[in-house]
Amino acid sequence: MSAELEADISYLKQIAEQGQKAPLEGGEHGVIWGGMFTASALYAYAVLTGYIPLAPWTIAAAFIAPMPIGVFFTWVLGMRASVGLSFGNKTSAAAWTAVGVTIGVLYSFAISAKALGFLTLSETVALGSLQVTLFALYAVAYSTTAQVSQDRRLYLFAGTAVAASLGSLFTIGTYEIFLVMAAGIFCSAVIPGFLTRTK
Repeated sequence: MSAELEADISYLKQIAEQGQKAPLEGGEHGVIWGGMFTASALYAYAVLTGYIPLAPWTIAAAFIAPMPIGVFFTWVLGMRASVGLSFGNKTSAAAWTAVGVTIGVLYSFAISAKALGFLTLSETVALGSLQVTLFALYAVAYSTTAQVSQDRRLYLFAGTAVAASLGSLFTIGTYEIFLVMAAGIFCSAVIPGFLTRTK
């Protein structure tokens, strides 16, 4: 093997090792999206239980309003982001993009189908079931990222997501499902997002 080829292989190996050890980035997305929807869930609980004397329709507004805000900040962060060589970062980005798209499709389809009369389930059961699914997807994304990036902390957040999924299952049809949502999003999006935010 020529010295030049050996040098090239050594260089590629060094790059791969640096990429593997690079810390996870992009936690700002979890902080922004998670923070807004944690607040939305707490607002929903407060309105439904009478702590905030406002009309129930404002709950829908509280969940819809964060979407354009989140999309805007995601776009701004995307403009200055540089996902490095880390395979963990690339896997994390792919996993969370898949989670976001899946959640968006499920919620949009369920809401549209209910509005058009194609879905016979009550709103309570349909949205509660989607919440169970949402946190289950969180757990899959965190477990995958933890295994690939070797960041063992993420298994803890996969566990909080599973707990939130189970909590959602047992609180479908009650106001407390919004407290489970708030706690689940805060523990499974805001906290890990803060820990993995881009330095």
